[in-house]
Amino acid sequence: MSLTFSTMAAIRFGTGFRPGQMPPENVEDILMQLDAGLRAPPVFPAGGLAAGRQRISDAVVELAALREFNKTVDDVTKRRYRIRFLTGLNNTLAADEHARFMQAVLSPNGFNERLASFWLNHFSVSSRKEDFARLLVPVYEAEAIRPHMAGRFADLVKAAVLHPAMLIYLDQVKSFGPSSPQGMKRKTGLNENLGRELLELHTLGAGSGYDQSDVRNAAFILTGMTVDRRTYRARYAVNMAEPGERMVFGKTYGGGGRGQREIGAMIEDLVAAPETRKHICHKIARHFLADTPPVDVVDAMTTAWQRNDGDLTAVYAAMLKHPASWHDEGQKAKLPFDYIVSGLRALETDEDAMRDLGLSKPKPTIPAADEAMASASQENADPMLADPEVRKVRPNPLTVQAVARLGQPVWRPPSPAGFDDGFAAWIAGGPLADRIAWARLAATKLGGDIDPRDFLRDTLRDAARQDTIDIVSKAPNRQMGLALVLASPEFNRR
Repeated sequence: MSLTFSTMAAIRFGTGFRPGQMPPENVEDILMQLDAGLRAPPVFPAGGLAAGRQRISDAVVELAALREFNKTVDDVTKRRYRIRFLTGLNNTLAADEHARFMQAVLSPNGFNERLASFWLNHFSVSSRKEDFARLLVPVYEAEAIRPHMAGRFADLVKAAVLHPAMLIYLDQVKSFGPSSPQGMKRKTGLNENLGRELLELHTLGAGSGYDQSDVRNAAFILTGMTVDRRTYRARYAVNMAEPGERMVFGKTYGGGGRGQREIGAMIEDLVAAPETRKHICHKIARHFLADTPPVDVVDAMTTAWQRNDGDLTAVYAAMLKHPASWHDEGQKAKLPFDYIVSGLRALETDEDAMRDLGLSKPKPTIPAADEAMASASQENADPMLADPEVRKVRPNPLTVQAVARLGQPVWRPPSPAGFDDGFAAWIAGGPLADRIAWARLAATKLGGDIDPRDFLRDTLRDAARQDTIDIVSKAPNRQMGLALVLASPEFNRR
Protein backbone atom coordinates (compact mmCIF):
# COMPACT_ATOMS: atom_id res chain seq x y z
CA MET A 1 0.00 0.00 0.00
CA SER A 2 1.51 3.30 -1.11
CA LEU A 3 -0.54 5.42 1.36
CA THR A 4 -2.04 4.64 4.74
CA PHE A 5 -5.40 2.89 4.72
CA SER A 6 -7.24 5.89 6.17
CA THR A 7 -5.86 8.26 3.54
CA MET A 8 -6.80 5.97 0.65
CA ALA A 9 -10.21 5.33 2.21
CA ALA A 10 -10.96 9.04 2.54
CA ILE A 11 -9.60 10.19 -0.81
CA ARG A 12 -10.07 7.27 -3.21
CA PHE A 13 -13.26 5.78 -1.78
CA GLY A 14 -14.77 8.72 0.07
CA THR A 15 -15.41 12.46 -0.12
CA GLY A 16 -12.13 13.58 1.45
CA PHE A 17 -10.95 14.40 4.96
CA ARG A 18 -13.01 16.58 7.26
CA PRO A 19 -11.23 17.88 10.40
CA GLY A 20 -12.68 16.24 13.49
CA GLN A 21 -14.26 13.38 11.53
CA MET A 22 -12.50 10.02 11.78
CA PRO A 23 -11.94 8.24 8.44
CA PRO A 24 -12.63 4.50 8.13
CA GLU A 25 -9.98 2.24 9.64
CA ASN A 26 -10.85 -0.94 7.73
CA VAL A 27 -13.03 -2.31 4.93
CA GLU A 28 -15.82 -3.18 7.34
CA ASP A 29 -16.01 0.47 8.43
CA ILE A 30 -16.42 1.51 4.80
CA LEU A 31 -19.15 -1.03 4.12
CA MET A 32 -21.02 -0.02 7.29
CA GLN A 33 -21.56 3.36 5.66
CA LEU A 34 -24.04 1.77 3.26
CA ASP A 35 -26.42 0.81 6.04
CA ALA A 36 -25.85 4.12 7.81
CA GLY A 37 -26.65 5.98 4.61
CA LEU A 38 -29.83 3.97 4.14
CA ARG A 39 -31.01 4.84 7.66
CA ALA A 40 -30.37 8.56 7.16
CA PRO A 41 -32.64 10.06 4.46
CA PRO A 42 -30.98 12.66 2.23
CA VAL A 43 -31.57 16.34 2.96
CA PHE A 44 -33.09 16.76 -0.48
CA PRO A 45 -35.75 17.26 -1.71
CA ALA A 46 -36.09 20.13 0.75
CA GLY A 47 -38.22 18.99 3.67
CA GLY A 48 -37.90 15.32 2.79
CA LEU A 49 -39.24 12.95 0.15
CA ALA A 50 -42.87 13.36 1.19
CA ALA A 51 -42.53 17.14 0.92
CA GLY A 52 -40.96 16.76 -2.52
CA ARG A 53 -43.86 14.63 -3.67
CA GLN A 54 -46.32 17.13 -2.20
CA ARG A 55 -44.70 19.95 -4.19
CA ILE A 56 -45.30 17.94 -7.36
CA SER A 57 -48.98 17.53 -6.44
CA ASP A 58 -49.28 21.23 -5.65
CA ALA A 59 -47.66 22.19 -8.95
CA VAL A 60 -50.12 19.98 -10.85
CA VAL A 61 -52.99 21.90 -9.22
CA GLU A 62 -51.31 25.24 -9.91
CA LEU A 63 -50.76 24.39 -13.55
CA ALA A 64 -54.41 23.40 -13.96
CA ALA A 65 -55.45 26.73 -12.40
CA LEU A 66 -53.08 28.58 -14.68
CA ARG A 67 -54.60 26.95 -17.74
CA GLU A 68 -58.07 28.02 -16.65
CA PHE A 69 -56.80 31.53 -15.93
CA ASN A 70 -55.22 31.72 -19.39
CA LYS A 71 -58.63 31.32 -21.01
CA THR A 72 -59.64 34.75 -19.73
CA VAL A 73 -56.54 36.90 -20.35
CA ASP A 74 -54.44 38.23 -23.22
CA ASP A 75 -51.17 36.70 -24.49
CA VAL A 76 -48.93 39.14 -22.61
CA THR A 77 -50.58 38.27 -19.31
CA LYS A 78 -50.36 34.57 -20.12
CA ARG A 79 -46.65 34.90 -20.70
CA ARG A 80 -46.09 36.78 -17.44
CA TYR A 81 -47.83 34.17 -15.37
CA ARG A 82 -46.12 31.38 -17.25
CA ILE A 83 -42.78 32.94 -16.30
CA ARG A 84 -43.92 33.11 -12.68
CA PHE A 85 -44.86 29.45 -12.67
CA LEU A 86 -41.50 28.41 -14.15
CA THR A 87 -39.62 30.72 -11.78
CA GLY A 88 -41.23 28.93 -8.86
CA LEU A 89 -40.11 25.56 -10.25
CA ASN A 90 -36.60 26.88 -10.91
CA ASN A 91 -36.31 28.30 -7.40
CA THR A 92 -37.30 24.97 -5.89
CA LEU A 93 -34.73 23.22 -8.08
CA ALA A 94 -32.00 25.70 -7.08
CA ALA A 95 -32.70 25.00 -3.40
CA ASP A 96 -32.57 21.25 -3.99
CA GLU A 97 -29.35 21.55 -6.01
CA HIS A 98 -27.67 23.31 -3.11
CA ALA A 99 -29.14 20.76 -0.70
CA ARG A 100 -27.48 18.06 -2.84
CA PHE A 101 -24.15 19.68 -1.91
CA MET A 102 -25.16 19.87 1.74
CA GLN A 103 -25.88 16.17 1.70
CA ALA A 104 -22.43 15.24 0.41
CA VAL A 105 -20.48 17.81 2.43
CA LEU A 106 -22.07 17.06 5.81
CA SER A 107 -22.54 13.29 5.55
CA PRO A 108 -19.97 11.15 7.42
CA ASN A 109 -20.69 8.34 4.94
CA GLY A 110 -18.40 9.31 2.09
CA PHE A 111 -18.42 5.94 0.32
CA ASN A 112 -22.21 5.95 0.32
CA GLU A 113 -22.23 9.47 -1.16
CA ARG A 114 -19.75 8.49 -3.85
CA LEU A 115 -21.91 5.53 -4.82
CA ALA A 116 -25.00 7.74 -5.01
CA SER A 117 -23.21 10.02 -7.47
CA PHE A 118 -21.91 7.05 -9.45
CA TRP A 119 -25.30 5.38 -9.84
CA LEU A 120 -27.05 8.68 -10.56
CA ASN A 121 -24.58 9.14 -13.41
CA HIS A 122 -25.09 5.56 -14.60
CA PHE A 123 -28.87 5.98 -14.67
CA SER A 124 -28.74 9.57 -15.95
CA VAL A 125 -31.81 11.79 -16.17
CA SER A 126 -32.01 15.56 -16.58
CA SER A 127 -33.87 18.20 -14.59
CA ARG A 128 -34.18 20.21 -17.83
CA LYS A 129 -36.09 17.64 -19.86
CA GLU A 130 -39.43 19.33 -19.19
CA ASP A 131 -41.00 21.67 -16.62
CA PHE A 132 -41.95 19.09 -14.00
CA ALA A 133 -38.54 17.40 -14.23
CA ARG A 134 -37.29 20.26 -12.04
CA LEU A 135 -39.34 18.80 -9.19
CA LEU A 136 -39.13 15.16 -10.20
CA VAL A 137 -35.39 14.55 -10.60
CA PRO A 138 -34.44 15.27 -6.95
CA VAL A 139 -37.25 12.88 -5.96
CA TYR A 140 -35.84 10.32 -8.42
CA GLU A 141 -32.46 10.22 -6.71
CA ALA A 142 -34.05 10.07 -3.26
CA GLU A 143 -36.57 7.31 -3.96
CA ALA A 144 -35.15 5.31 -6.89
CA ILE A 145 -31.35 5.44 -6.57
CA ARG A 146 -30.31 5.76 -2.94
CA PRO A 147 -32.59 3.12 -1.36
CA HIS A 148 -31.48 0.41 -3.84
CA MET A 149 -27.76 0.92 -4.42
CA ALA A 150 -26.66 -1.58 -1.75
CA GLY A 151 -29.09 -4.35 -2.75
CA ARG A 152 -29.61 -6.47 -5.86
CA PHE A 153 -28.65 -4.75 -9.07
CA ALA A 154 -31.87 -6.01 -10.67
CA ASP A 155 -33.92 -4.09 -8.10
CA LEU A 156 -31.89 -0.95 -8.72
CA VAL A 157 -32.43 -1.25 -12.48
CA LYS A 158 -36.19 -1.68 -12.07
CA ALA A 159 -36.45 1.26 -9.65
CA ALA A 160 -34.41 3.58 -11.89
CA VAL A 161 -35.50 2.55 -15.38
CA LEU A 162 -39.21 2.40 -14.56
CA HIS A 163 -39.26 5.63 -12.56
CA PRO A 164 -41.30 8.49 -14.09
CA ALA A 165 -38.15 10.66 -14.32
CA MET A 166 -36.53 8.08 -16.62
CA LEU A 167 -39.74 7.40 -18.55
CA ILE A 168 -40.01 11.11 -19.30
CA TYR A 169 -36.29 11.70 -19.96
CA LEU A 170 -36.01 8.89 -22.52
CA ASP A 171 -39.43 9.64 -24.12
CA GLN A 172 -41.02 6.38 -23.04
CA VAL A 173 -44.20 8.37 -22.42
CA LYS A 174 -44.29 8.94 -26.20
CA SER A 175 -43.89 5.26 -27.08
CA PHE A 176 -47.02 3.46 -28.29
CA GLY A 177 -47.27 -0.05 -29.62
CA PRO A 178 -48.21 0.45 -33.30
CA SER A 179 -50.81 -2.32 -33.01
CA SER A 180 -52.08 -1.26 -29.60
CA PRO A 181 -55.51 0.43 -29.29
CA GLN A 182 -53.91 3.79 -28.44
CA GLY A 183 -51.23 3.42 -31.11
CA MET A 184 -53.81 2.81 -33.83
CA LYS A 185 -56.06 5.58 -32.55
CA ARG A 186 -53.29 8.18 -32.34
CA LYS A 187 -51.40 6.86 -35.35
CA THR A 188 -48.30 7.09 -33.15
CA GLY A 189 -45.54 4.53 -33.15
CA LEU A 190 -42.68 3.12 -31.15
CA ASN A 191 -39.95 5.12 -29.42
CA GLU A 192 -36.78 3.06 -28.99
CA ASN A 193 -34.86 5.33 -26.62
CA LEU A 194 -35.49 3.46 -23.37
CA GLY A 195 -35.05 0.05 -24.98
CA ARG A 196 -31.71 1.10 -26.45
CA GLU A 197 -30.31 2.65 -23.28
CA LEU A 198 -31.52 -0.25 -21.14
CA LEU A 199 -29.30 -2.56 -23.18
CA GLU A 200 -26.43 -0.25 -24.11
CA LEU A 201 -25.97 1.78 -20.93
CA HIS A 202 -27.86 0.27 -18.03
CA THR A 203 -27.19 -3.49 -18.39
CA LEU A 204 -25.32 -5.35 -21.16
CA GLY A 205 -23.09 -2.54 -22.42
CA ALA A 206 -22.04 -1.54 -25.93
CA GLY A 207 -20.38 -4.28 -27.95
CA SER A 208 -21.84 -7.06 -25.82
CA GLY A 209 -23.51 -8.89 -28.70
CA TYR A 210 -27.05 -7.50 -28.86
CA ASP A 211 -28.31 -6.08 -32.15
CA GLN A 212 -30.92 -3.66 -33.45
CA SER A 213 -33.65 -6.30 -33.31
CA ASP A 214 -32.98 -6.72 -29.58
CA VAL A 215 -33.25 -2.96 -29.11
CA ARG A 216 -36.52 -2.78 -31.02
CA ASN A 217 -38.03 -5.79 -29.28
CA ALA A 218 -37.03 -4.43 -25.87
CA ALA A 219 -38.82 -1.21 -26.82
CA PHE A 220 -41.92 -3.21 -27.81
CA ILE A 221 -41.90 -5.01 -24.44
CA LEU A 222 -41.57 -1.67 -22.61
CA THR A 223 -44.65 -0.21 -24.32
CA GLY A 224 -47.37 0.35 -21.76
CA MET A 225 -45.02 1.96 -19.24
CA THR A 226 -46.01 5.59 -18.92
CA VAL A 227 -46.57 8.36 -16.36
CA ASP A 228 -49.78 9.43 -14.67
CA ARG A 229 -49.65 13.20 -15.13
CA ARG A 230 -51.98 13.76 -12.17
CA THR A 231 -49.58 12.16 -9.70
CA TYR A 232 -46.31 11.88 -11.63
CA ARG A 233 -46.03 8.22 -10.72
CA ALA A 234 -45.34 5.41 -13.16
CA ARG A 235 -48.25 3.32 -14.36
CA TYR A 236 -48.83 0.52 -16.84
CA ALA A 237 -51.38 1.28 -19.58
CA VAL A 238 -52.26 -1.94 -21.36
CA ASN A 239 -53.98 -0.05 -24.18
CA MET A 240 -50.55 1.42 -25.11
CA ALA A 241 -48.76 -1.95 -25.08
CA GLU A 242 -47.84 -3.82 -28.24
CA PRO A 243 -49.34 -7.34 -28.20
CA GLY A 244 -47.53 -10.53 -29.18
CA GLU A 245 -44.28 -12.34 -28.37
CA ARG A 246 -40.89 -10.66 -28.66
CA MET A 247 -37.35 -12.00 -28.25
CA VAL A 248 -34.58 -10.04 -26.54
CA PHE A 249 -31.04 -11.41 -26.23
CA GLY A 250 -32.21 -14.98 -26.73
CA LYS A 251 -35.23 -14.91 -24.35
CA THR A 252 -38.89 -14.68 -25.39
CA TYR A 253 -41.49 -12.57 -23.62
CA GLY A 254 -45.20 -11.96 -24.03
CA GLY A 255 -46.40 -15.53 -24.48
CA GLY A 256 -48.76 -15.15 -21.54
CA GLY A 257 -49.91 -11.72 -22.58
CA ARG A 258 -48.28 -8.33 -22.28
CA GLY A 259 -47.92 -6.77 -18.82
CA GLN A 260 -45.53 -5.11 -16.41
CA ARG A 261 -44.56 -8.55 -15.19
CA GLU A 262 -42.99 -9.23 -18.59
CA ILE A 263 -40.93 -6.06 -18.27
CA GLY A 264 -39.66 -7.17 -14.90
CA ALA A 265 -38.77 -10.61 -16.29
CA MET A 266 -36.81 -9.04 -19.15
CA ILE A 267 -34.84 -6.85 -16.75
CA GLU A 268 -34.06 -9.83 -14.49
CA ASP A 269 -32.75 -11.80 -17.48
CA LEU A 270 -30.64 -8.91 -18.76
CA VAL A 271 -29.13 -8.41 -15.32
CA ALA A 272 -28.33 -12.14 -15.03
CA ALA A 273 -26.37 -12.12 -18.29
CA PRO A 274 -22.57 -12.42 -17.86
CA GLU A 275 -22.14 -9.43 -20.17
CA THR A 276 -23.99 -7.25 -17.67
CA ARG A 277 -21.93 -8.19 -14.64
CA LYS A 278 -18.71 -7.68 -16.60
CA HIS A 279 -19.87 -4.28 -17.86
CA ILE A 280 -21.08 -3.01 -14.49
CA CYS A 281 -18.17 -4.34 -12.43
CA HIS A 282 -15.68 -2.83 -14.86
CA LYS A 283 -17.49 0.51 -14.70
CA ILE A 284 -17.51 0.56 -10.88
CA ALA A 285 -13.80 -0.28 -10.73
CA ARG A 286 -13.05 2.31 -13.40
CA HIS A 287 -14.81 4.97 -11.36
CA PHE A 288 -12.93 4.26 -8.14
CA LEU A 289 -9.53 2.90 -9.19
CA ALA A 290 -8.27 3.84 -12.65
CA ASP A 291 -9.43 4.44 -16.22
CA THR A 292 -8.00 0.97 -16.93
CA PRO A 293 -8.75 -0.89 -13.70
CA PRO A 294 -6.79 -4.01 -12.66
CA VAL A 295 -8.23 -7.07 -14.39
CA ASP A 296 -7.97 -9.22 -11.28
CA VAL A 297 -10.04 -6.74 -9.28
CA VAL A 298 -12.79 -6.76 -11.90
CA ASP A 299 -12.66 -10.56 -12.00
CA ALA A 300 -13.08 -10.74 -8.21
CA MET A 301 -16.07 -8.41 -8.45
CA THR A 302 -17.77 -10.42 -11.21
CA THR A 303 -17.23 -13.62 -9.22
CA ALA A 304 -18.85 -12.03 -6.17
CA TRP A 305 -21.73 -10.87 -8.38
CA GLN A 306 -22.31 -14.38 -9.71
CA ARG A 307 -22.15 -16.00 -6.28
CA ASN A 308 -24.49 -13.49 -4.66
CA ASP A 309 -27.19 -12.99 -7.31
CA GLY A 310 -25.98 -9.53 -8.23
CA ASP A 311 -25.88 -8.25 -4.65
CA LEU A 312 -24.06 -4.95 -4.95
CA THR A 313 -22.73 -4.88 -1.40
CA ALA A 314 -20.90 -8.14 -2.13
CA VAL A 315 -19.49 -6.59 -5.32
CA TYR A 316 -18.26 -3.50 -3.46
CA ALA A 317 -16.72 -5.73 -0.77
CA ALA A 318 -14.83 -7.73 -3.39
CA MET A 319 -13.35 -4.52 -4.78
CA LEU A 320 -12.46 -3.09 -1.38
CA LYS A 321 -10.90 -6.31 -0.10
CA HIS A 322 -8.65 -6.79 -3.11
CA PRO A 323 -5.06 -5.62 -2.40
CA ALA A 324 -4.72 -4.05 -5.86
CA SER A 325 -7.45 -1.56 -4.99
CA TRP A 326 -5.14 0.09 -2.45
CA HIS A 327 -2.15 0.87 -4.64
CA ASP A 328 -1.19 3.47 -7.23
CA GLU A 329 -2.99 6.49 -5.89
CA GLY A 330 -3.78 9.48 -8.10
CA GLN A 331 -4.98 7.49 -11.09
CA LYS A 332 -8.38 9.22 -11.19
CA ALA A 333 -9.36 12.88 -11.30
CA LYS A 334 -12.02 14.19 -8.97
CA LEU A 335 -15.07 15.19 -10.96
CA PRO A 336 -16.13 18.82 -10.34
CA PHE A 337 -18.88 17.91 -7.87
CA ASP A 338 -16.49 15.73 -5.85
CA TYR A 339 -13.78 18.39 -6.01
CA ILE A 340 -16.03 21.08 -4.57
CA VAL A 341 -17.48 18.73 -1.95
CA SER A 342 -14.02 17.68 -0.77
CA GLY A 343 -12.93 21.33 -0.69
CA LEU A 344 -15.89 22.39 1.44
CA ARG A 345 -15.31 19.44 3.76
CA ALA A 346 -11.63 20.31 4.11
CA LEU A 347 -12.58 23.91 5.01
CA GLU A 348 -14.77 22.57 7.84
CA THR A 349 -17.94 24.03 6.32
CA ASP A 350 -20.66 23.18 8.83
CA GLU A 351 -24.43 23.05 8.48
CA ASP A 352 -24.98 26.71 9.34
CA ALA A 353 -22.31 27.81 6.89
CA MET A 354 -23.78 25.60 4.17
CA ARG A 355 -27.20 27.12 4.74
CA ASP A 356 -25.70 30.60 4.55
CA LEU A 357 -24.02 29.66 1.28
CA GLY A 358 -27.42 28.72 -0.08
CA LEU A 359 -28.86 32.19 0.44
CA SER A 360 -28.82 34.71 -2.39
CA LYS A 361 -30.50 37.99 -3.16
CA PRO A 362 -33.53 37.30 -5.31
CA LYS A 363 -33.98 39.60 -8.24
CA PRO A 364 -37.20 40.45 -10.10
CA THR A 365 -37.70 38.55 -13.32
CA ILE A 366 -40.89 40.32 -14.43
CA PRO A 367 -42.66 43.62 -13.75
CA ALA A 368 -45.07 43.82 -10.81
CA ALA A 369 -48.63 42.87 -11.67
CA ASP A 370 -50.90 45.66 -12.80
CA GLU A 371 -54.32 46.24 -11.25
CA ALA A 372 -56.19 44.04 -13.75
CA MET A 373 -53.81 41.12 -13.24
CA ALA A 374 -53.99 41.43 -9.46
CA SER A 375 -57.76 41.42 -9.64
CA ALA A 376 -57.74 38.33 -11.84
CA SER A 377 -55.41 36.64 -9.37
CA GLN A 378 -57.79 37.27 -6.48
CA GLU A 379 -60.70 35.91 -8.46
CA ASN A 380 -58.83 32.70 -9.18
CA ALA A 381 -57.75 32.45 -5.51
CA ASP A 382 -54.67 30.42 -6.51
CA PRO A 383 -51.51 30.87 -4.39
CA MET A 384 -49.17 30.92 -7.35
CA LEU A 385 -51.31 33.38 -9.32
CA ALA A 386 -51.88 35.60 -6.30
CA ASP A 387 -48.16 36.33 -5.81
CA PRO A 388 -47.29 39.37 -7.98
CA GLU A 389 -43.58 39.34 -7.06
CA VAL A 390 -42.18 35.87 -7.75
CA ARG A 391 -38.42 36.43 -7.91
CA LYS A 392 -35.60 34.32 -9.25
CA VAL A 393 -33.05 32.92 -6.81
CA ARG A 394 -29.48 33.16 -8.07
CA PRO A 395 -27.38 29.96 -7.92
CA ASN A 396 -24.71 29.98 -5.23
CA PRO A 397 -21.25 30.85 -6.61
CA LEU A 398 -19.43 28.30 -4.43
CA THR A 399 -21.72 25.31 -5.07
CA VAL A 400 -24.40 25.22 -7.77
CA GLN A 401 -22.97 27.97 -9.98
CA ALA A 402 -19.41 26.75 -9.51
CA VAL A 403 -20.03 23.14 -10.46
CA ALA A 404 -21.88 24.23 -13.58
CA ARG A 405 -18.94 26.45 -14.56
CA LEU A 406 -16.59 23.50 -14.00
CA GLY A 407 -18.65 21.38 -16.41
CA GLN A 408 -20.83 19.17 -14.22
CA PRO A 409 -24.11 20.96 -13.46
CA VAL A 410 -26.19 19.20 -10.82
CA TRP A 411 -28.78 16.82 -12.30
CA ARG A 412 -28.02 18.00 -15.85
CA PRO A 413 -25.90 15.40 -17.68
CA PRO A 414 -25.01 16.06 -21.32
CA SER A 415 -26.66 12.83 -22.50
CA PRO A 416 -28.14 9.55 -21.21
CA ALA A 417 -24.54 8.30 -20.95
CA GLY A 418 -23.91 10.80 -18.15
CA PHE A 419 -20.71 12.71 -17.49
CA ASP A 420 -17.38 11.39 -18.72
CA ASP A 421 -15.52 9.61 -15.92
CA GLY A 422 -12.11 9.62 -17.59
CA PHE A 423 -9.06 11.39 -16.20
CA ALA A 424 -8.35 13.51 -19.29
CA ALA A 425 -11.85 14.99 -19.36
CA TRP A 426 -11.32 16.87 -16.09
CA ILE A 427 -7.60 17.59 -15.78
CA ALA A 428 -6.85 19.97 -18.62
CA GLY A 429 -6.15 23.67 -19.17
CA GLY A 430 -9.64 25.19 -19.04
CA PRO A 431 -11.17 23.07 -16.27
CA LEU A 432 -8.01 23.35 -14.16
CA ALA A 433 -8.00 27.15 -14.40
CA ASP A 434 -11.60 27.21 -13.19
CA ARG A 435 -10.67 25.00 -10.25
CA ILE A 436 -7.91 27.40 -9.26
CA ALA A 437 -10.41 30.28 -9.39
CA TRP A 438 -12.79 28.31 -7.16
CA ALA A 439 -9.96 27.50 -4.73
CA ARG A 440 -9.11 31.19 -4.35
CA LEU A 441 -12.76 32.17 -3.81
CA ALA A 442 -13.34 29.37 -1.29
CA ALA A 443 -10.17 30.24 0.61
CA THR A 444 -11.19 33.91 0.74
CA LYS A 445 -14.76 33.30 1.89
CA LEU A 446 -14.33 30.27 4.14
CA GLY A 447 -10.67 30.11 5.11
CA GLY A 448 -10.96 32.27 8.23
CA ASP A 449 -7.85 31.95 10.38
CA ILE A 450 -6.91 28.41 9.28
CA ASP A 451 -3.14 27.95 9.06
CA PRO A 452 -2.24 26.67 5.55
CA ARG A 453 0.36 24.25 6.94
CA ASP A 454 -2.14 22.72 9.34
CA PHE A 455 -4.71 22.69 6.53
CA LEU A 456 -2.32 20.80 4.26
CA ARG A 457 -1.59 18.24 6.95
CA ASP A 458 -5.26 17.71 7.85
CA THR A 459 -6.48 17.66 4.24
CA LEU A 460 -3.91 15.48 2.48
CA ARG A 461 -1.97 13.79 5.30
CA ASP A 462 0.58 11.40 3.82
CA ALA A 463 -0.69 12.05 0.28
CA ALA A 464 1.02 15.46 0.30
CA ARG A 465 4.21 15.56 -1.80
CA GLN A 466 7.29 17.38 -0.60
CA ASP A 467 7.15 19.98 -3.37
CA THR A 468 3.57 20.85 -2.38
CA ILE A 469 4.59 21.13 1.27
CA ASP A 470 7.43 23.49 0.30
CA ILE A 471 5.23 25.69 -1.91
CA VAL A 472 2.48 26.02 0.70
CA SER A 473 4.98 26.83 3.45
CA LYS A 474 6.30 29.72 1.35
CA ALA A 475 2.88 31.18 0.44
CA PRO A 476 2.83 34.99 0.79
CA ASN A 477 -0.36 34.98 2.87
CA ARG A 478 -2.86 32.70 4.55
CA GLN A 479 -5.50 32.75 1.80
CA MET A 480 -2.96 32.01 -0.93
CA GLY A 481 -1.63 29.09 1.08
CA LEU A 482 -5.10 27.57 1.45
CA ALA A 483 -5.81 28.07 -2.25
CA LEU A 484 -2.52 26.36 -3.16
CA VAL A 485 -3.56 23.28 -1.17
CA LEU A 486 -6.97 23.16 -2.87
CA ALA A 487 -5.38 23.64 -6.30
CA SER A 488 -2.59 21.08 -5.75
CA PRO A 489 -2.34 17.96 -7.95
CA GLU A 490 -2.83 15.73 -4.91
CA PHE A 491 -6.08 17.40 -3.96
CA ASN A 492 -7.45 17.14 -7.49
CA ARG A 493 -6.71 13.42 -7.82
CA ARG A 494 -7.77 10.25 -6.11
